[in-house]
Amino acid sequence: MKVALPVSAAFPSDGGGYTFESEIVAALLDLAPETHHEITIFSATAGSESAAATHPNLTIVHPPSQLMTGALRGALRRGMGLAHRGHPKLSSQADKLQAAFVRHFIVKSRFDFSWVLAPAALIQCPKHHTPYALTIWDLQHRLQPYFPEISQGREWGKRERFYANNLKRATYVVTGTERGKVEIERFYQIAPERIRVIPFPTPRLGDAIATRSHREIANQPATKEELLAQHGLPSRYFFYPAQFWPHKNHYTLLKAFKTLVDQQGEDVALVLTGSDKGNAGYIKQLIHDLDLTAKVHILGFVSKEDLANLYKHALALVFPTHFGPDNLPPLEAFSLGCPVIASQVPGAAEQLGNAALLVDQRDAAQMAGAMKSVYEDEALRHDLIQKGLTRAKSWQPQDYAKQLITLLDEFESIRYCWPNSTSHAGNT
Repeated sequence: MKVALPVSAAFPSDGGGYTFESEIVAALLDLAPETHHEITIFSATAGSESAAATHPNLTIVHPPSQLMTGALRGALRRGMGLAHRGHPKLSSQADKLQAAFVRHFIVKSRFDFSWVLAPAALIQCPKHHTPYALTIWDLQHRLQPYFPEISQGREWGKRERFYANNLKRATYVVTGTERGKVEIERFYQIAPERIRVIPFPTPRLGDAIATRSHREIANQPATKEELLAQHGLPSRYFFYPAQFWPHKNHYTLLKAFKTLVDQQGEDVALVLTGSDKGNAGYIKQLIHDLDLTAKVHILGFVSKEDLANLYKHALALVFPTHFGPDNLPPLEAFSLGCPVIASQVPGAAEQLGNAALLVDQRDAAQMAGAMKSVYEDEALRHDLIQKGLTRAKSWQPQDYAKQLITLLDEFESIRYCWPNSTSHAGNT
């Protein structure tokens, strides 16, 4: 089949969506010789086309390059970059322009199927013309509608209309856990046969360090001491990489950390990374009010290399989010030998197994107790590290990509019941 795979996230600052999509795209590049499907990936990441140059059955199209040529191409790329770095109106216009181009491309080129790795990419698919699979991360607007990021303005209604309209038309609805499947069935009455569980893969952040160029290595800390000096950190710190959304629950983490500091009186720090999504000012004020200014280090958005090193040298990842069931940071931590303390949201035990300490994300005292245990008990840290590494190896991006290809194989004979693509001619 001719398969379109639109990518929604173009910049690392887009967070987990960027990480997830880029990992699957990289895995598909590795597996391209093993599939007979003609897969076209639509990516706004500049320079990505060359990555697929040696694979005749896998193509990467860069829509901004197709939309404009010459000097205007560079202007468009810079404009899209500016849009995604903090200009919502420009970002919306850039997304709409790219989406219109991709939809037209898919229809004109007579694609058989579209695979959507993130809901935001569905805008690029001509849903009434082409069957599609839709990957669902969470349905938290139904479970926790009070968080402002999913309730203010028109956001709740937009999400509800999106899922109500698009899940029922999807050929496959893909989720990472059985818990996610239950929620999709419960809220939208989707036939269970059309819901497929494919666990989220472990991001390969460690590869970011191994594959750095000489120029990149010159600008990155090579040792723990250099990393600590670069960011002004003490040798022992807990780590939480998360965009500053209310549901990320920095509040309870700070309350727990305050309890730990008051009990321990040691030189331990908390390191926070991530872009501001409107809640950073409140969190900074809370840090001041708790008298933690000297103990909490907010680094903002950091490079993939710095992120990997921060995981590697942390006492533990503390991940108190209210949202789930699928989350990527604990998997990143597992792969880099970082112990994990995570919130016990529904589905967390299924995703993380016994490799993490699960705590009630609403209970600061319980979270502080878990942090204290990891701080004091080296045997516990070692046990969590080993279990995490085992979990990380059990499900890699290539495994996810293979399951994706398996579903394409499964649907192929159904798709050829009616004509559409040029590839159909070869299967008559």
